[in-house]
Order: sequence, then structure tokens, then C-alpha cells
Amino acid sequence: MYSKKVMEHFQNPRNQGEPESWDAVGKVGNPICGDVMFIYIKVKDDKIADIGWKTMGCAAAIATSSMITELAEGKTLDEALKITRQDVADALDGLPPIKMHCSNLAADGLHKAIENYRSGKPEGQSKEEVIADFVKIPGVSRQNAELLFEHGIISLDEIVRSSPEELLQIKGLDEKLVKNMKDYAENKMSGKC
Repeated sequence: MYSKKVMEHFQNPRNQGEPESWDAVGKVGNPICGDVMFIYIKVKDDKIADIGWKTMGCAAAIATSSMITELAEGKTLDEALKITRQDVADALDGLPPIKMHCSNLAADGLHKAIENYRSGKPEGQSKEEVIADFVKIPGVSRQNAELLFEHGIISLDEIVRSSPEELLQIKGLDEKLVKNMKDYAENKMSGKC
């Protein structure tokens, strides 16, 4: 099921833990499997000088968290932003198809950390800021917004990256609401609204 490299990174993870000093963190999650990742970066001279992580999830989630640190450390922020989920999977000699979408969130966490660093908000938006953004979406109640947040959907960008099937796993969401959410988030992220 898992490659030798996945098992190696699962059993002997690299750069695990929150660095003593960091400039930004990216938190990402997946509502289907419940994996949650925190990717921490320390930036010096526009390069990732140090990187660490905390992950609650399966073997693939641990392995991808470990691998992203090896791929990103020492890279410029722009270079690190080019690392994709597929790059992480390839570096681990592949992941089972069922693990690609739910456990391979590490690149998203890295990108979120860089986005937070560049926005000057090291920890991203607060829970209240996220919920305030979500309730602006037509049809989304405060209860829906809080459920999204609790399931690791913590930004409009996460709504864009999540598949409709993933979002439909969250209690209280139906196909029409998920379509509204995705349309709104995609328009907002592209600057159309």
C-alpha cells in the first residue's frame, strides 16, 4: 500500500514539531479524513531558513508533512510556492490514490504559511474573521460557518481547493449550498466580487 519512502518518513519524520522561533504558520485540514496540519516557517533573506510541522493524521499525512520540509527548506518563497501536492507524492515514490486528496495537504499548508507571512498575519485570520467571511456567502449561516471552521476549512481559498464531495461530508451542507460557496469563493479569490 505505502512505498518504502512513505514508511521511512512516517517512522522517522524530519523536522517534526513547532520550531522555537517562526514567522508564520499555515493550517490546513480535510473534512473527509479529519487530517489537520500546521506548517511553520522561519524566513531569512526571502528564503525558508527553518521549517517544522505538527500533524494529526494517518501515515501518509505524517510522511507528506515530513517530506514538504525537505523539499522547501532553503528555497526562496517563490520557489517554495511552486511545490505541488504531486511533487510531494512523487518525492515519496507515490501515494495510494485514496490518500492523494485527503492526506497530501502539506503543499497547501506550506503555501498558506507563505501567504500568511506575506500578508503580515503570521497565524492567518482569526476564527471570528474567518466566520465573518463565510457568513457573507449567500445561504451560509453562522452555524454552517462554524462547522466549516471546525472541519479545517479556514479560508475562502480552502473552499476553492476542497472538492464538492469533500464539502458535502460536512453535516448541514447540501449540493446547492456547496455550489454557492464554491462559486462565491472562486469569484472572490479571482477578484470578481
